[in-house]
Amino acid sequence: MLLRGTAIVSLLTLLSRFLGFLRDLLVAKLLGASLFADAFFVAFRIPNLLRSFVAEGALTSAFVPVFSSTLARSKEEAVGSFRRVLGFLLGLTIPLSVAGIWYAPEVVDFLAPGFSEQSEKFALCIKLTQVMMPYIACVSVIAMINSALNSLHIFGASAWAQVIMNLVLIGGATAAMLLDQESATYVLSYSVLIGGVAQVLAQVPACMRAGLSLAPSFAVFGRDVFEVIRLMIPAALGASVYQITIFIATLLASLLPEGSVSWLFYADRVAQFPIGIFSVALASVLLPALSTANAKADTGEFQRKLTDSLRYTSFVIIPMAAGIWSLALPITELLFERGAFSHESSLMTSYALQALALGLWATSCHSMIVRAFIARKDTITPTCIGLCSLLVTVIVSLLLMGEITNASGPIPAWLAGVQAALYEKVGWHAAIGHRGLAAASSAAAFASLGLVLCFFSWRIGSFPWRSFGLATVRASFASLLMVLALGQLTSFGVSAATAVVIGVPVGASVYALASLVLRSPEARESLVVLRRIASRRAGR
Repeated sequence: MLLRGTAIVSLLTLLSRFLGFLRDLLVAKLLGASLFADAFFVAFRIPNLLRSFVAEGALTSAFVPVFSSTLARSKEEAVGSFRRVLGFLLGLTIPLSVAGIWYAPEVVDFLAPGFSEQSEKFALCIKLTQVMMPYIACVSVIAMINSALNSLHIFGASAWAQVIMNLVLIGGATAAMLLDQESATYVLSYSVLIGGVAQVLAQVPACMRAGLSLAPSFAVFGRDVFEVIRLMIPAALGASVYQITIFIATLLASLLPEGSVSWLFYADRVAQFPIGIFSVALASVLLPALSTANAKADTGEFQRKLTDSLRYTSFVIIPMAAGIWSLALPITELLFERGAFSHESSLMTSYALQALALGLWATSCHSMIVRAFIARKDTITPTCIGLCSLLVTVIVSLLLMGEITNASGPIPAWLAGVQAALYEKVGWHAAIGHRGLAAASSAAAFASLGLVLCFFSWRIGSFPWRSFGLATVRASFASLLMVLALGQLTSFGVSAATAVVIGVPVGASVYALASLVLRSPEARESLVVLRRIASRRAGR
């Protein structure tokens, strides 16, 4: 069930990611790495940041274990719990959206203080933030619906909603081609809001099939809602730690040369591809599975599910990260280099992409192990680990980005002071700009993985070191062979399109062949699952 659900979600997510890249291609062509692009990306990040405080990062973590426990007792009771928590969520996110619109100037000034010195960019970012702020409520509802559907073994609804969202944004970007850059930026912002509503509507068929009612209940004083709130408070702190990390990266990027915010955004979009099509898909299926096993006190099943998720994370993510690192510049050129997006922007984006690729495996493994804590209704431990990760991110960012010189405002001034103290204490620093911020993210990912492994052995029990370690070693060796093959290909000086179009199948073939030679059980099991899915589709 774990692999089948992951495969279904991954295939739909792959379609969504393809449409997402098409959307980013259009946005890059429209806005490039201009002030309009910087303003749009920061404004779009603000509702996503607030959403994670109350929805995907916090409410989902608290809701799935409670819903799974309730579902183990009664389907009818679980449906009632779903409606009550939905009412609580709407009562939280709608006022939050209104407050975000009202205080948009203060929010933008807080999150991107570097913009305040450029009045046009600052004013535009405020207006775009106000347009997109209601997106918080829409996407929060989607995250909760997806959690309930996954617990009921109905997979892929959220990924399908993302397909709808990307189609709306592609339509908006296409229409905006006829307009100037400023007007195009507004069209994109309104498309985000329209896409959020379309995403919710796209969930209706799956909810009807599952017997879930989208009519919220505002009788929110039940035991289940209070249990969700109890678990949600530390989870919200954990989500806030992650978002503070994003905020600091955005803030520091805003203090770097123009285009840095956009270069990091485009690099992150590519780096998130393997995480989106596999890690997020697997984690969304894994959490309900672990929660159900925990509710039944089935320790053996709990251990097997976690072990399988980690083995397959190494098997899939390591070669994808290696491929992205090897083909960073050709990928960036092929996807983005057109219109207002210059070759210099491709080069700067590829540097950030390589740095981000180094941390993809650690990020994905950390995400899986954290699900084990959440399934056991422990949302405090991931929060403590997140705080340590935040500290690593800040320290490494300040050591690698270069000296902060335009420190106007209290937070930039404080960071500049911390940076000066670090320079004196450590006695070493670099000045690699936005690449340093990307490298800091990867360093923090490995620090988080190390900590979560230690906490797992201490708080939960024995860790499946042998099977996880063997899968990681096999995947690393096969990926190394793949990198060598891709290096030979790119050494011929082929075009970006040729490098990607030929490099991807060549790299995949080398990795698959090496995995089979190494007798990787993950390779054989994956073929079995894909054959089953294909035969079921063909039989319909």
